[in-house]
Amino acid sequence: MLLYFLYVLLSPVLWGLLPLIALFHPKARHHLLNQKKSIKNALSIYNENRKKVVLVHAASKGEYEQIIPLLRLIDRDKYFLLLTFSSPTLYEEALKNELTDAACYHPLDFPWAARSFFVKMDFEYYIITRNDLWPHHIISAKKMNILTVLVNANFYREGHYSPGLAGYFFSYLLKYFDQITTSSNRLKDNLSNITTPEKISVTGDSRLDRVLERKKDNSGGQLSESFKESHTIILGSVIPSDYPILLKGLKKAFPEGDRTMREKNIKLIVVPHETDHSTVSQLNSILKKNNFFPDFYSEGMNRPECISLIIDTVGILPELYAYSDLAYIGAGFGAGVHSVIEPAVYYNIISHGPNYQIVDFAVELQHANLSYHIESGDEFFRFLTLLDNKDELRSRKNEMASFVNTQEGAAENICKVLFND
Repeated sequence: MLLYFLYVLLSPVLWGLLPLIALFHPKARHHLLNQKKSIKNALSIYNENRKKVVLVHAASKGEYEQIIPLLRLIDRDKYFLLLTFSSPTLYEEALKNELTDAACYHPLDFPWAARSFFVKMDFEYYIITRNDLWPHHIISAKKMNILTVLVNANFYREGHYSPGLAGYFFSYLLKYFDQITTSSNRLKDNLSNITTPEKISVTGDSRLDRVLERKKDNSGGQLSESFKESHTIILGSVIPSDYPILLKGLKKAFPEGDRTMREKNIKLIVVPHETDHSTVSQLNSILKKNNFFPDFYSEGMNRPECISLIIDTVGILPELYAYSDLAYIGAGFGAGVHSVIEPAVYYNIISHGPNYQIVDFAVELQHANLSYHIESGDEFFRFLTLLDNKDELRSRKNEMASFVNTQEGAAENICKVLFND
């Protein structure tokens, strides 16, 4: 409560600083300049066909992708579906998408802005995804008898739910929610430390539903068919802290680099998390020193005879897992492993570094003995030897397929909780 009151006291100061912040921060400037216009446009659409409003907030592109399956299921004959967002990268896409009736920037979180926004339409639901909590809006919505819902809640850090300033702050805010959905019993247990367990439902993660949608829409063609005809290893979203472990395992498995892989009919795809020139050049140099001579995706070098390939463009990684058998997911030796859902839906055998608690699906795969926790080059080498055992590889892929199929349907589960469908 103390942190919230400090937040309230600081609100006028932050309001006064906004023009200065906008001068030096392009994203803040875009938000400030376009917020009123986008809200006015949404209001004009609403006034043409007044219904009870369901507001769904997605702060960023990633959160928007996560809630697309949920947006598809909300009854727009009954409700006016309003999407709010925070990221300028969503601005044009959100305003034009056909999944909602209207979209606008989420108002900045000041008490007067929250109250002013909520009186403009007949809101019935205020739905937030993950942990993008706007205190003034949450509290104002609750006081105005708007149903407040947190979906896909991801309280994975101990500091989120343990005694301390952060834990007390979250505990204070969560009491204003009518319903909370989360992806696993582990996360429900975490949340139960700071809020009423009865309001928490385990529904699964709607991001998996979205990745499965993308899989159905994937017509292929990103790479040569030779990558499917071989056994293929993909190193996805890797960062420099992954390199020493990966190189040690690769050198042990393929002493002569590309030549050894060619003899074994194995291919390697490397996808750095950052694709700037400096990062790609460094990665290329390291690989060459170890007898891997990669082509570059951006140069159109997707040749059938290609053995190793660096993906130096963005946006296609989820579809590339259709070509691979083994996937190492990067950043597990850094701040936390990246998404493991994409390789899982293509039934890849997955490995990652030790810092995976940030991703609940990675935790679930570990508990189900369906992924490999790598801490050394030798462990990564042993992971690579799965390619030498076709029966084991086939068995592990079948187990992954069975697991993924049991996880589907989170968006439908969330709708049942929210709308009693």
